[in-house]
Amino acid sequence: MARQIIIIDDNISDSNEIKRLLSGFGADIFQSLRIGSAKEHLTKFKTGDIVICDFKLADGNVVELIEWLDHKNIGCSVFVITDVETVADAVASFRAGAKDYINKRLIRELLIPKIKTLIGKDDDTDFPLLFSRKSDGCLKAYSAAHIVAPTNLNVMIIGESGVGKEPLAHEIYDVSQRCDKPCVMVDCGTLHYLALNSNTKQQPTLLDAVATQFRKAQGGTVILDNIQHLSPDMQSIMLHVIANSKQPPRIIATASPDITEMVIEGGFLSALFYKIKEFTITLPPLRECQDDIMLLADFYLRHYNLEFRKQVKRFDASAQREMRAHSWSGNIRELKHVVRVAVLKSRGEIITPKELDFDTPSTGAHVQFKLKTGDEKNKITAAIAHADGNLTKAANLLGISHKALWAKRKKYGLA
Repeated sequence: MARQIIIIDDNISDSNEIKRLLSGFGADIFQSLRIGSAKEHLTKFKTGDIVICDFKLADGNVVELIEWLDHKNIGCSVFVITDVETVADAVASFRAGAKDYINKRLIRELLIPKIKTLIGKDDDTDFPLLFSRKSDGCLKAYSAAHIVAPTNLNVMIIGESGVGKEPLAHEIYDVSQRCDKPCVMVDCGTLHYLALNSNTKQQPTLLDAVATQFRKAQGGTVILDNIQHLSPDMQSIMLHVIANSKQPPRIIATASPDITEMVIEGGFLSALFYKIKEFTITLPPLRECQDDIMLLADFYLRHYNLEFRKQVKRFDASAQREMRAHSWSGNIRELKHVVRVAVLKSRGEIITPKELDFDTPSTGAHVQFKLKTGDEKNKITAAIAHADGNLTKAANLLGISHKALWAKRKKYGLA
């Protein structure tokens, strides 16, 4: 049976153009000017069918539509289109469950290939892992990445080790206007070995080695991974190559949070830093993304079920509490390891705390509960989870009185 696609847009010209671009995909395509009139078609939609909807229409917005679809248990994929992109609207769309948020000027470049990919699959499990995230920090980072991706701005992605900087860099490349050109990945920690390991008769200089990597991109994209590892000499060489490239590539760099401090203290060239940092995206550590911990754990549980040919269904309540209370110093990389081992060790359908193999025997002693400005809600949530809901114990962990904890829970909507 053919897939069904509905285009909900009050701009008839835009709607007709999208329909024309999708006409060769073998899908049944419907059009609607309003959300209300689209619902008659949508009641017949099922998993695998597709909704393309303008963010705001005369009778409502796409967030309200997605809520209605969820209420009706209609599991189709929703793509949001818009004339004017804003981070707030992008975050609202992704939080509601939209698959993507795309400027109408980039329908041909960004939307159509994704629809084609989705129609060619039996499900949408191969969409980027970021779609499995719901925390404010991650959604803001992804929304910002999506907005900057179609531009030519250089991008710096800042975050701790293991938070997913490299996958986000590749995601920006995949939806950029340079995705048809090469993407060259450069590990800044081992860059100086390129010249030493060369087999050419004439030993190249470090300048030659760096310039070669940039030429490989052919005006496409260069991802500089962990730029904080560049030596002072290599920083100067990198700046020279960027300034003198005949086909300047777009640069997407990843860096640890201390990169700004390195610039201030003179350990990293400010000229290179600001040349790369035309647009900055910050990925928060997992411990600040309480809403994501179990979402990611469930995602990897399904993945490792396939690897080990298991049928583990879920984590029990105690295991979930321990996972939420853990500090996750290794971020997503550590969580993947913990889930992988847990699935391997499991003998039934449910993972319990005894299958959780954290880096340390007791996670509680390593969780930092001291409150800091801007991070109170996450710390309070983690402390309450760690204390098994005992507010007196949670208050002690946080170093505040029971009365103060009550007030803060009310402030953050946790009461």
